[in-house]
Amino acid sequence: MKYRYPALAAAGLIAGGLLVAAPATASEESATPTTTINGYRSVGYYGQWRANGEAGATIKRLFVDTPAGENLTHLNYAFGNIAGSQEAIDAAAAAGTKGLDGVQPYTCFISDGVAPAPGQTETAGDADSDFLHRYTAAESVLGVADSATQPLAGNFNQLRQLKRLYPDLKVLASLGGWSWSKSFSAATATPELRERLAESCIDLYIRGNLPQIDGRGGAGSAAGIFDGFDLDWEWPGAPDWSQEVGNTVDPVNDRANFLAFVQELRDQLDALEPETGDDYELSAFVPASPTVISAGGWSDPALWELLDFGNLQGYDLWGSWSAETGHQGNIHGTPEHNWGLGVDSIVASYVSAGVDPSQLNLGLAAYGQGWSNAQPEPWTPATAGHGQLSWDELSSRDLEYHHEYTADGAFDATWAYDAARKEFWSLDDPTAAAEKARWAVANGLGGVDYWDIGQDVDGDLSIAAADVLRAAAPGPVAGKAPLLCGAESDAAPWNATATYRNGDLVFIDGKVFQAQWYAKGSEPGSSTTGPWATLTACGVDADAVQQWYSDTIYTKGDKVEYKGKTYTAKWWTRGEAPGSAWGPWS
Repeated sequence: MKYRYPALAAAGLIAGGLLVAAPATASEESATPTTTINGYRSVGYYGQWRANGEAGATIKRLFVDTPAGENLTHLNYAFGNIAGSQEAIDAAAAAGTKGLDGVQPYTCFISDGVAPAPGQTETAGDADSDFLHRYTAAESVLGVADSATQPLAGNFNQLRQLKRLYPDLKVLASLGGWSWSKSFSAATATPELRERLAESCIDLYIRGNLPQIDGRGGAGSAAGIFDGFDLDWEWPGAPDWSQEVGNTVDPVNDRANFLAFVQELRDQLDALEPETGDDYELSAFVPASPTVISAGGWSDPALWELLDFGNLQGYDLWGSWSAETGHQGNIHGTPEHNWGLGVDSIVASYVSAGVDPSQLNLGLAAYGQGWSNAQPEPWTPATAGHGQLSWDELSSRDLEYHHEYTADGAFDATWAYDAARKEFWSLDDPTAAAEKARWAVANGLGGVDYWDIGQDVDGDLSIAAADVLRAAAPGPVAGKAPLLCGAESDAAPWNATATYRNGDLVFIDGKVFQAQWYAKGSEPGSSTTGPWATLTACGVDADAVQQWYSDTIYTKGDKVEYKGKTYTAKWWTRGEAPGSAWGPWS
């Protein structure tokens, strides 16, 4: 079933300002069969809106046109919202917002509503990105255009197609985020509300019972896409300076209510597993600020008994809201800057509280924090904060990159300077991604995560970190390596728009297929008389004796396994199962 970690108070200690982590490995008996890269997680957050931007960071662009599918173990789809009060729901429905029929206050929902202003998000949604938008064949993961009448389109349908190429990729629905955490506090205030919230989230995302909007959605239309939830409540019980405007906060009770909600959601997911036969994972986006950690109970070992893992905020430790340049994601904190805050002290605060370091992933930023009219030095005055730019935008500029190391040679942070614009940028580049992955490995962490992969379309950061994880000693996370069909053959992801000829190899649904003659638009595995023949299951040597496949062409002497027996073909055959006394098999 799920990871269940004991509270390991002795799992790490502080020595000379550095974290020293004892090795910790989840037992095979209690571990979810999650997906890992050499025993490490590689988690990519994906903002649902990214596909609509100028960069065109569609799921196809990220996972088919680039190697992200081979370098990520988890995709956290961001974000899902929680409805506000009945008054807010009624007012939005009266104003024409779709998707609110039957939605109860303080439950998971998807609408086409737009927040009129920051903090007014009680009925906001992005149904168009989630399941309404029609993708063309050129934009689609499998090259199949969305029709006007199919019940599921948008990103959800693209995720469903993606899981046919990478069936071991774990896809979690991330709830909340900075803009959509307004209703969390009210929605978890009583046992009844917590039970209803958990039920609604499972009904919507796991059972896939979407609202009906513009002819799409409906019961079960999104079933089988999501493998669990990522909780991104920003931030339970925390002071106003850490909150989006308008958030409801209960400083006295949020901490206990948050833990109780995680327990409720965990229990309901566990109860669902015998019904579906699936294992469901539960993660969280966890904060860096000591004040926020304390207010929400984020380092409470009782919380980590319920979570499979947490994605640590390893960035925004400093930012363009300040009039002084600095490092947003430095590994090593120093007393001279930012109150000594660094990744090392943040991780140490969790581990010293009893959190198993293997449950923590180190967060990397796929964007930079920038300052204008700045000097080419960190921790110097600037006249204005520039805000944020994606790694894709920054990497296209002519920047001067600097990699800072401590006196003893340990990597600390990357910064860059745009001399033409006099801009200072604090960011994670591929060097930082690789060095931080090494630090995570050395300190017993379970992997890395990225906010967000839509800002690194070519996967530069995830490639750099995944290479380090593969080369390291096996990691502490109990799980299985993904079956990557393309990595073990010359097979490419099948695409309906591509032209294939005799001998070409493609993969889909956990199998490698070989074209027997010209093929275009014909889906592998859909016919026993079509142009595609199963060559092998992913992870199985194509030269070994295979199980019998109904679409494969066999000639005299070919051997197959069928119902525990080995058969040899007596003549040319296709679609005729072994076992008949008078058939083509002996």
